[in-house]
Amino acid sequence: MRLKGFYSVVLLLAAIAFQSTSLHAQVENSDFQKLFDLYTMEEYDKCAYKAERYSQKEKYSREPEPYLYMALCFYQAHVQPEKFDQEFDDPLKDALKYAYKFRKKDKEGKLYESNKDLLDKIREEALFNAKFYYNDQDYRKASSEFRRIAKVVPDDVNVIFMQGVSDIMAKNIGQGERLVNQALDTLRAQDSRGDFQKDPVTHAILIKGFVGYTDFLIGAGREEEAQETMTFARQLIPDDAALKSQYKKVYGI
Repeated sequence: MRLKGFYSVVLLLAAIAFQSTSLHAQVENSDFQKLFDLYTMEEYDKCAYKAERYSQKEKYSREPEPYLYMALCFYQAHVQPEKFDQEFDDPLKDALKYAYKFRKKDKEGKLYESNKDLLDKIREEALFNAKFYYNDQDYRKASSEFRRIAKVVPDDVNVIFMQGVSDIMAKNIGQGERLVNQALDTLRAQDSRGDFQKDPVTHAILIKGFVGYTDFLIGAGREEEAQETMTFARQLIPDDAALKSQYKKVYGI
Protein backbone atom coordinates (compact mmCIF):
# COMPACT_ATOMS: atom_id res chain seq x y z
CA MET A 1 0.00 0.00 0.00
CA ARG A 2 1.43 3.36 -0.99
CA LEU A 3 1.28 6.27 1.40
CA LYS A 4 -0.02 8.82 -1.11
CA GLY A 5 -3.02 6.74 -2.09
CA PHE A 6 -3.84 6.00 1.51
CA TYR A 7 -3.59 9.69 2.37
CA SER A 8 -6.17 11.43 0.19
CA VAL A 9 -9.10 11.31 2.62
CA VAL A 10 -6.85 11.87 5.62
CA LEU A 11 -5.40 15.02 4.08
CA LEU A 12 -8.87 16.39 3.42
CA LEU A 13 -9.86 15.81 7.04
CA ALA A 14 -6.60 17.37 8.22
CA ALA A 15 -7.22 20.48 6.15
CA ILE A 16 -10.72 20.85 7.59
CA ALA A 17 -9.44 20.39 11.13
CA PHE A 18 -6.65 22.88 10.59
CA GLN A 19 -9.04 25.52 9.28
CA SER A 20 -11.00 25.27 12.53
CA THR A 21 -7.86 26.30 14.44
CA SER A 22 -6.98 29.94 14.01
CA LEU A 23 -3.67 31.71 14.38
CA HIS A 24 -3.73 32.72 18.03
CA ALA A 25 -0.68 34.87 18.48
CA GLN A 26 -0.71 38.60 18.33
CA VAL A 27 1.88 39.92 15.91
CA GLU A 28 4.96 40.20 18.10
CA ASN A 29 6.78 42.47 15.68
CA SER A 30 4.65 44.91 13.69
CA ASP A 31 6.99 44.39 10.72
CA PHE A 32 5.34 40.99 10.29
CA GLN A 33 1.75 42.22 10.11
CA LYS A 34 1.76 41.46 6.38
CA LEU A 35 2.56 37.82 7.10
CA PHE A 36 -0.37 37.58 9.49
CA ASP A 37 -2.68 39.19 6.92
CA LEU A 38 -1.56 36.92 4.07
CA TYR A 39 -1.89 33.81 6.21
CA THR A 40 -5.35 34.63 7.52
CA MET A 41 -6.47 35.43 3.94
CA GLU A 42 -5.21 31.91 2.99
CA GLU A 43 -2.67 33.30 0.53
CA TYR A 44 -0.21 30.73 1.73
CA ASP A 45 2.19 30.77 -1.21
CA LYS A 46 2.66 34.53 -0.94
CA CYS A 47 2.98 34.30 2.82
CA ALA A 48 5.66 31.60 2.60
CA TYR A 49 7.62 33.56 -0.02
CA LYS A 50 7.51 36.78 2.01
CA ALA A 51 8.39 34.97 5.25
CA GLU A 52 11.42 33.42 3.57
CA ARG A 53 12.54 36.86 2.35
CA TYR A 54 12.27 38.19 5.91
CA SER A 55 14.34 35.29 7.26
CA GLN A 56 17.15 36.11 4.82
CA LYS A 57 17.52 39.70 6.04
CA GLU A 58 20.12 40.41 8.71
CA LYS A 59 17.67 42.67 10.53
CA TYR A 60 15.33 39.74 11.18
CA SER A 61 17.87 36.93 11.50
CA ARG A 62 17.03 36.32 15.17
CA GLU A 63 13.26 36.65 14.81
CA PRO A 64 11.15 33.48 15.18
CA GLU A 65 7.98 34.70 13.47
CA PRO A 66 9.03 34.24 9.82
CA TYR A 67 9.88 30.60 10.58
CA LEU A 68 6.52 30.08 12.27
CA TYR A 69 4.73 31.25 9.14
CA MET A 70 6.94 29.15 6.87
CA ALA A 71 6.17 26.06 8.97
CA LEU A 72 2.43 26.73 8.86
CA CYS A 73 2.43 27.52 5.15
CA PHE A 74 4.36 24.37 4.22
CA TYR A 75 1.89 22.38 6.30
CA GLN A 76 -0.85 23.95 4.19
CA ALA A 77 1.07 22.94 1.06
CA HIS A 78 0.93 19.38 2.39
CA VAL A 79 -2.80 19.28 3.12
CA GLN A 80 -4.03 21.78 0.49
CA PRO A 81 -1.59 21.68 -2.44
CA GLU A 82 -4.23 23.15 -4.75
CA LYS A 83 -3.76 26.52 -3.02
CA PHE A 84 -0.17 26.77 -4.27
CA ASP A 85 1.18 27.67 -7.69
CA GLN A 86 4.06 25.21 -7.41
CA GLU A 87 4.53 21.64 -6.24
CA PHE A 88 6.88 20.67 -3.42
CA ASP A 89 8.69 17.35 -3.08
CA ASP A 90 7.95 16.93 0.62
CA PRO A 91 6.20 19.96 2.15
CA LEU A 92 5.56 18.18 5.46
CA LYS A 93 9.31 17.64 5.83
CA ASP A 94 9.80 21.35 5.14
CA ALA A 95 7.12 22.23 7.70
CA LEU A 96 8.98 20.23 10.34
CA LYS A 97 12.30 21.81 9.34
CA TYR A 98 10.95 25.33 9.77
CA ALA A 99 9.08 24.40 12.94
CA TYR A 100 12.42 23.26 14.36
CA LYS A 101 14.10 26.54 13.36
CA PHE A 102 11.18 28.45 14.85
CA ARG A 103 11.52 26.64 18.19
CA LYS A 104 15.25 27.38 18.31
CA LYS A 105 14.67 31.12 17.80
CA ASP A 106 11.61 31.34 20.06
CA LYS A 107 13.86 31.18 23.11
CA GLU A 108 11.23 32.21 25.68
CA GLY A 109 8.60 29.95 24.12
CA LYS A 110 5.88 32.62 24.08
CA LEU A 111 4.99 32.23 20.41
CA TYR A 112 5.11 28.46 20.68
CA GLU A 113 2.69 28.37 23.58
CA SER A 114 0.22 30.73 21.88
CA ASN A 115 0.32 28.72 18.63
CA LYS A 116 0.77 25.23 20.10
CA ASP A 117 -2.56 23.99 18.69
CA LEU A 118 -1.45 24.83 15.16
CA LEU A 119 2.00 23.34 15.57
CA ASP A 120 0.47 20.20 17.09
CA LYS A 121 -1.40 19.70 13.81
CA ILE A 122 1.97 19.50 12.05
CA ARG A 123 3.16 17.05 14.71
CA GLU A 124 0.02 14.92 14.36
CA GLU A 125 0.42 14.71 10.59
CA ALA A 126 4.08 13.75 10.90
CA LEU A 127 3.16 11.12 13.49
CA PHE A 128 0.66 9.67 11.05
CA ASN A 129 3.52 9.23 8.57
CA ALA A 130 5.82 7.72 11.18
CA LYS A 131 3.20 5.25 12.43
CA PHE A 132 2.37 4.28 8.85
CA TYR A 133 6.00 3.41 8.13
CA TYR A 134 6.33 1.56 11.45
CA ASN A 135 3.19 -0.51 10.86
CA ASP A 136 4.40 -1.20 7.32
CA GLN A 137 7.67 -2.49 8.85
CA ASP A 138 9.71 0.23 7.12
CA TYR A 139 11.53 0.92 10.35
CA ARG A 140 14.31 3.09 8.93
CA LYS A 141 11.81 5.55 7.51
CA ALA A 142 9.80 5.41 10.73
CA SER A 143 12.91 6.27 12.75
CA SER A 144 13.71 9.16 10.43
CA GLU A 145 10.19 10.57 10.84
CA PHE A 146 10.26 10.23 14.62
CA ARG A 147 13.66 11.94 14.70
CA ARG A 148 12.29 14.95 12.79
CA ILE A 149 9.37 15.23 15.20
CA ALA A 150 11.68 14.98 18.22
CA LYS A 151 13.68 17.96 16.95
CA VAL A 152 10.53 20.11 17.05
CA VAL A 153 9.48 18.97 20.53
CA PRO A 154 12.72 17.67 22.07
CA ASP A 155 11.18 17.01 25.48
CA ASP A 156 8.53 14.62 24.10
CA VAL A 157 9.74 11.40 25.70
CA ASN A 158 7.13 9.35 23.84
CA VAL A 159 8.62 10.23 20.46
CA ILE A 160 12.15 9.50 21.70
CA PHE A 161 10.96 6.11 22.97
CA MET A 162 9.35 5.24 19.64
CA GLN A 163 12.35 6.44 17.66
CA GLY A 164 14.45 4.07 19.74
CA VAL A 165 12.10 1.15 19.16
CA SER A 166 12.13 1.88 15.42
CA ASP A 167 15.93 1.90 15.43
CA ILE A 168 15.97 -1.46 17.22
CA MET A 169 13.58 -2.93 14.66
CA ALA A 170 15.81 -1.54 11.90
CA LYS A 171 18.72 -3.50 13.44
CA ASN A 172 20.36 -0.32 14.73
CA ILE A 173 20.18 -1.87 18.18
CA GLY A 174 22.87 0.11 19.99
CA GLN A 175 21.40 3.48 19.04
CA GLY A 176 17.87 2.22 19.64
CA GLU A 177 18.54 0.90 23.13
CA ARG A 178 20.32 4.12 24.07
CA LEU A 179 17.21 6.13 23.13
CA VAL A 180 14.82 3.67 24.79
CA ASN A 181 16.83 3.73 28.03
CA GLN A 182 16.95 7.53 27.90
CA ALA A 183 13.17 7.61 27.53
CA LEU A 184 12.61 5.03 30.28
CA ASP A 185 14.86 6.96 32.68
CA THR A 186 12.79 10.10 32.05
CA LEU A 187 9.49 8.23 32.46
CA ARG A 188 10.66 6.63 35.72
CA ALA A 189 11.71 10.02 37.06
CA GLN A 190 8.31 11.48 36.11
CA ASP A 191 6.55 8.57 37.79
CA SER A 192 8.67 8.97 40.92
CA ARG A 193 7.86 12.68 41.12
CA GLY A 194 4.18 12.04 40.37
CA ASP A 195 4.15 14.43 37.39
CA PHE A 196 3.69 11.98 34.49
CA GLN A 197 1.00 13.30 32.13
CA LYS A 198 -0.50 11.79 29.00
CA ASP A 199 0.46 13.82 25.95
CA PRO A 200 -2.76 14.15 23.90
CA VAL A 201 -0.81 13.97 20.63
CA THR A 202 1.76 11.24 21.29
CA HIS A 203 0.41 9.08 24.15
CA ALA A 204 -0.72 6.31 21.77
CA ILE A 205 2.80 5.79 20.44
CA LEU A 206 4.10 5.34 23.99
CA ILE A 207 1.78 2.32 24.28
CA LYS A 208 3.03 1.04 20.93
CA GLY A 209 6.60 1.59 22.09
CA PHE A 210 6.18 -0.49 25.24
CA VAL A 211 4.63 -3.32 23.23
CA GLY A 212 7.28 -3.22 20.51
CA TYR A 213 10.19 -3.01 22.91
CA THR A 214 9.05 -5.87 25.15
CA ASP A 215 8.39 -8.03 22.07
CA PHE A 216 12.01 -7.38 21.06
CA LEU A 217 13.25 -8.30 24.54
CA ILE A 218 11.30 -11.56 24.53
CA GLY A 219 12.65 -12.41 21.07
CA ALA A 220 16.18 -11.71 22.31
CA GLY A 221 15.74 -14.08 25.26
CA ARG A 222 15.66 -11.22 27.77
CA GLU A 223 12.43 -12.22 29.48
CA GLU A 224 13.33 -10.73 32.87
CA GLU A 225 13.95 -7.29 31.31
CA ALA A 226 10.70 -7.60 29.39
CA GLN A 227 8.81 -8.37 32.59
CA GLU A 228 10.43 -5.48 34.48
CA THR A 229 9.58 -3.10 31.64
CA MET A 230 5.97 -4.24 31.43
CA THR A 231 5.55 -4.06 35.20
CA PHE A 232 6.66 -0.44 35.03
CA ALA A 233 4.40 0.23 32.02
CA ARG A 234 1.37 -1.09 33.89
CA GLN A 235 2.32 0.96 36.94
CA LEU A 236 2.63 4.08 34.79
CA ILE A 237 -0.52 3.50 32.71
CA PRO A 238 -2.69 1.01 34.61
CA ASP A 239 -5.90 1.35 32.61
CA ASP A 240 -4.71 0.59 29.06
CA ALA A 241 -6.12 -2.57 27.47
CA ALA A 242 -3.18 -3.10 25.09
CA LEU A 243 -0.70 -2.96 27.96
CA LYS A 244 -2.82 -5.37 30.02
CA SER A 245 -2.75 -7.82 27.12
CA GLN A 246 1.01 -7.41 26.63
CA TYR A 247 1.59 -7.87 30.35
CA LYS A 248 -0.16 -11.25 30.22
CA LYS A 249 1.87 -12.21 27.15
CA VAL A 250 5.18 -11.26 28.75
CA TYR A 251 4.40 -13.16 31.97
CA GLY A 252 2.85 -16.10 30.12
CA ILE A 253 -0.45 -15.71 31.90
